[in-house]
Parts: sequence; structure tokens; C-alpha cells
Amino acid sequence: MGRILGFAVVLLVTCGTSACTRPKTVAPSRAVANAILVDVGGPPIDAAAGDLNGDGRLDLVSAVPEQRRIAVRLQRPDGWSAADPLSLPVGPHLTALADVDGDRHLDVVATAHDSGDVWLWLGDGTGHFSAADRSPFAAFQRERPHNHGLVVGDLDGDGDADVAVADQDARAVTVLLGDGRALKPAPGSPIALGGQPYPPALGDLDGDGRLDLIVPLVGGNAIASLRGNGQGGFDHFPGSPRPTDLARPYGIALGDIDGSGTLDVVAAHDDTDRITVLLAAADGRLEPAPGSPVSLGRRVGTRMALADMDRDGLLDLVGAAGASVMVARGDGRGGFVPHRAEPIGESWMAITADFDGDGRRDIAAPDRGGGTIRIWLQGL
Repeated sequence: MGRILGFAVVLLVTCGTSACTRPKTVAPSRAVANAILVDVGGPPIDAAAGDLNGDGRLDLVSAVPEQRRIAVRLQRPDGWSAADPLSLPVGPHLTALADVDGDRHLDVVATAHDSGDVWLWLGDGTGHFSAADRSPFAAFQRERPHNHGLVVGDLDGDGDADVAVADQDARAVTVLLGDGRALKPAPGSPIALGGQPYPPALGDLDGDGRLDLIVPLVGGNAIASLRGNGQGGFDHFPGSPRPTDLARPYGIALGDIDGSGTLDVVAAHDDTDRITVLLAAADGRLEPAPGSPVSLGRRVGTRMALADMDRDGLLDLVGAAGASVMVARGDGRGGFVPHRAEPIGESWMAITADFDGDGRRDIAAPDRGGGTIRIWLQGL
């Protein structure tokens, strides 16, 4: 049976509610062609889901770069409402949710494409956020930063979330460790990757209980896999970076595709409709699955998801492909067959989460062309 193991990007926490969570404005939502459209007030390019106000429903944050803000949308029994937006001096690029300060409330983390900084807002459990002291925190101090990656997870085993940021032109990743309210560079950071990185992922590749770092190297035609030491440090696994047969890998998803009990890697490539499927051995080595690379019929974007969408016990691939969002069914051996697609204005990322609480995975994707987040309940 396919499983997703040790994948730490969004931490969902249930907390208490308060009457002060009532929003000042309302973000309308409506159903269009099987999708719910959540208005975020501008063109979004990234999104993350989590319970922000402790009511048991998943909420949304999304990066809206043209307005230099993070939009916060709370799910209500009768629709979606707007909480106070989070402002930045530059346009945000990537965003994530995690409990950075250890208070059991989700916090918001964001980066910008042309900045080496990381912004942090601390949540109070009611859907409201305040900027952390000394935010933003420097991940890279370069004349021309080129941020292409943000991922969060507990990298030092202290129970709260840490942050990893990738800079394309630095060819490196920096780990920032949370100490309760601030983020500080881990010893040994920045970590050389051997190529230009795009958005990384975290997961336990070798089953030692520690998060490892997997990074597509768009400029190196390879996948870097780094073993975490449980203290915020990383070293390359044997054989890393692992060359790919196709050029320019720029997006990855992690999951136990073949039911072997280890995490495997799916990599999307720029300028092609084919994906690379790498199966992991017990020692973390990555080898191509039979039949890899696989054609999907359309190029998918940098942020994909692996989830059992049809409830057959096998992981399927969910991705955004510019003008559509698609699902490809997994065969349990590393193969994927395109199953269904739905049109969208413009999107290159998709996430899966249970938005309606029915125990099944739903799909959400930012629609830059429509200024909304589109949600397909129970998938496509």
C-alpha cells in the first residue's frame, strides 16, 4: 500500500477559538465547474493549508506578490472569510505554515524571489498573526539573492519547526533553526548542493527518524539528497547528486510509491511533459523506476503532491500544468497514467488536504488568472 512517510511541510495543530476571530471583511467563495473559488483579492502564486483558528477546519494562506502581502482566508461553516493580511516590503514568492515558536499555534513563513530574507509571523490561534521580533531573518547575504525554495520541518529534534531556504545562484541551501521566537543559521550553513536548486522537500529517506533534504538541481540536471544529522546539519547521501536522464528537474514530490516502506521521488522537468520517478533503497540511494521517465501529456509545475486520490491504496500524482490541474493514477510500481484534468486560469502548483473533513484528500491550487484559490472537493 502506498504511503507518504516523514513528509514535514505543513504542521496541522488544533487549538482553542475565540470570539475575536470574527473577520472585518468577507472573502466570497463560489462553486464553478465542480470547484470552490476562494477570492484572495489578487493574483496568488503559492498557497498553504492548516487550521489557523482551532475550529477543526483547514484554512488558507497565499502569496499575492503584486500587492506585497500574504492573504489569510478562514474557512467558516457558510464559506470563507478574510483575516488581516500580512504585509511585506517586497512581493512574496513562497509561503508555508508551521509551529515555529512551540506554542501549538501555526505560524506563517514566507520568502521573496529576489531576497535572501525569511519573514515570520507568529499565530495566536485565532487566525491573527504578528511579526516576530527581528523578522525578517537573513538566510543568504548576497548582492543579488535568487530565492527558489522554502520548506519547513523540525530539523534539530527540539519539537518546533525550522526553515530551509534555497538560493539558485548561490547553489546552496541555508538552514535556519527556530529557538522559540527567532530563526538562526544552523552550524555549517549554507550547504553546497552541487547545482542550482529549485524548491526542496523534506522527508526521512533512510528511515532513521530524522528529516532528510531532497533538492532538484535545475542547473545541474540532477537530484541532490542530503542526510539530516538531527541537529540542523546535512551531508550528501552516497551517489548524490543523482543525475537525471532529462534536463532541468525543477519540482519534486515525495511518497512511498511502490509500497516498499521507503520514500521515493517524483521529479518534474522544465520544458517537457515527462517526469522522472526515482525509487529509494533502504540506504537512501535513488534509482529510476521501471519505465521512467513517464509522459503525462502536459508539463506540470514546481510543486506537486502524491496522495491516494482514488482510494485504491496507491499514491497518485497531483500537479498544476499552467492552464489546468491534473491527476495521474499511480500503478504501485512507479508508473503514472493521466486520469483527469480540470481547467484553471493559470497555476503551477497544487496541494492536497482534507478541506471538508470527510477523510478524503481534496485538491487546492492558486489561480493567478482568476485571483482565487480553487478547491476541488474529493479531487477532480
